[in-house]
Amino acid sequence: MVQISIILGIVASFAQITGYFIYSRKINIGRIKPNTASWSIWASGAILESSSYVFITGDWVKNLLPIVCALSALILFLHCLFRGHFSKLTRLEWFLVATYFLAIFVWWYQSVFYAHLLLVFTAIIAYLPIISDVWSDPMVEDATPWYIWTVAYSLFTLLVILRWEKWIDIVYPLVSVFLSIIVAILAMDRRIPRTIRFKNA
Repeated sequence: MVQISIILGIVASFAQITGYFIYSRKINIGRIKPNTASWSIWASGAILESSSYVFITGDWVKNLLPIVCALSALILFLHCLFRGHFSKLTRLEWFLVATYFLAIFVWWYQSVFYAHLLLVFTAIIAYLPIISDVWSDPMVEDATPWYIWTVAYSLFTLLVILRWEKWIDIVYPLVSVFLSIIVAILAMDRRIPRTIRFKNA
């Protein structure tokens, strides 16, 4: 059982990196238009969320994917920032980023438990701009990396179940699976305009 969970952690982390690699390449060739709000929030909170998860679980196998995800999100954000793939942040986007900094104070003065839940909640909000974009125009995203990330988080969820300790450990992976598959499904058909799909349905 222990060996299986370790293998799942390694495979999930590799899948996560693969998804980021594909995503980055498709940004460079103009196939994807990264949402400024979502990626700014994910990058600013990546280290916080992974750190809080590390403190909550205390399990290096469970922490493999969150750490890989944090580093990958930060690298991708800096890549897009220096390459000029982002537009300016709106007031709402600045507010969401500020919420992550609020989590720091919650963690410092109250509890890492509450800070982690706040970070997960803010991550849900961070998905809203990108979901809105891909709903309006599926061409702004590509389904492939999102399906890969869905698989990675699904393996991560199975890993947490195999190494079950407490319910808080599984909140982050479950939420990530749900949100990733939503974006993947919305971006799945990149060639047929959404209005035509609805008309033919």
